[in-house]
Amino acid sequence: MTSRTGFKRPASAIPASTGLVAIFSIPILHYLWPAMPGVSDRDQTVLFALTVFGLMVASEFAFAKLHRMPGSGLVFKAQNFRDAGYIQDFQVKLVGLAASAGLLALFYWSADLYRGDWYSPFFSLLADYWWLILAVVLAVVTSVHFMMRHPRDGMWHLGRVVLTFGQQSTRTRGLKVYLLGLLVKGYFLPLMFCYLVYDWTFFQSRSLWEMTSFPQVYEYLFRFSFFLDLTVVVIGYATATRLLMSHIRWTETTVSGWLVCLACYAPFWQVLSRDYFNYTQEGFAWGAWLWDYPVLYTIWGCTILFFLGIYCLTAARMGLRFSNLTYRGLACDFPYNLSKHPSYISKNISWWLVSIPFIAVDFWTGVANCMALLGVNFIYFMRAWHEERCLSQSPSYRAYQQHIRENGLLARIRRAAFPAAQQASEKVN
Repeated sequence: MTSRTGFKRPASAIPASTGLVAIFSIPILHYLWPAMPGVSDRDQTVLFALTVFGLMVASEFAFAKLHRMPGSGLVFKAQNFRDAGYIQDFQVKLVGLAASAGLLALFYWSADLYRGDWYSPFFSLLADYWWLILAVVLAVVTSVHFMMRHPRDGMWHLGRVVLTFGQQSTRTRGLKVYLLGLLVKGYFLPLMFCYLVYDWTFFQSRSLWEMTSFPQVYEYLFRFSFFLDLTVVVIGYATATRLLMSHIRWTETTVSGWLVCLACYAPFWQVLSRDYFNYTQEGFAWGAWLWDYPVLYTIWGCTILFFLGIYCLTAARMGLRFSNLTYRGLACDFPYNLSKHPSYISKNISWWLVSIPFIAVDFWTGVANCMALLGVNFIYFMRAWHEERCLSQSPSYRAYQQHIRENGLLARIRRAAFPAAQQASEKVN
């Protein structure tokens, strides 16, 4: 088989400019952000995310010509706003929208988890600005509906289920995709938003330019990498819409796919990491291990930050379309031209470097710690496997998969290390 170096970037691929804007604008805006003593950390976080979002959207229109890209399923026709069929379907869709809000309210109300103080930034935001959020949602739903070529989407089917008391639309695939997408956003958005608010508060009292030692710089950059990641993540979950071609095409539908994903997040991960995958020991971490060796300490810390930098790039590269358990577009440029899962690889390597599970009070404790971390690595391997199976519904993703198998980083290393075997394989094929 010859190498497919001529892999053609699909027209629907995620614009690379969005990721560049995210990776540069987030640290610059954070540095230049003015003092707002009368504005809460929660509201400043929202304003910051909206500013980054605005820059990302502007870049897509300016550089990627978003309005000319295919795949949104939208076309503006003034007569649609007067069409009786569109108006009737819109009324059904409003019922679906109300049902969606009711389902989310029931989900949050029935789970004790969401009544705790930790989630208060998200729910207080809803309580304070529900009228503005509702106005924005209605404006988006209305504009999208009257521009859709096929307006009977999942929200419409949900409204039809409600109006017919479950007699119609219950078996429609679009309904299943819509409800699963609603669950994805309903679960992840409060979690990620609260993480982002708490990170914003953390950085309000710290400045990188006042750091005088590498350990202080490391601590700052270590946490800032997750702040950058969370900013993109929150924007991705909060702004999924056909208007920006960032809508959910389809979702993961298997129970196993959902389980291996949700296992990595609160509150499930707290239980699993404590009782089954506890690979850390108090007093045994890379910083304590190398504290007396400043050069090695700096090299090791920079290596951790390097892999976290790759991790940040993977989230930024997805831009407006970041999301777990869904397909919202294809990223095939750096770092996704090296591997199909650079995020998982870099994150898992960083855990080994940070926790050094092989350094322990005794040999067998070190073995147990390594086995626990290998268990975590296996969970992420299963996440990657399920994601590939889900995304492979797209012909573009299947072509991308084949390209990475032949031209990804591992394929290049294999060809360089075993050139004779590679030549023999090409002759046979």
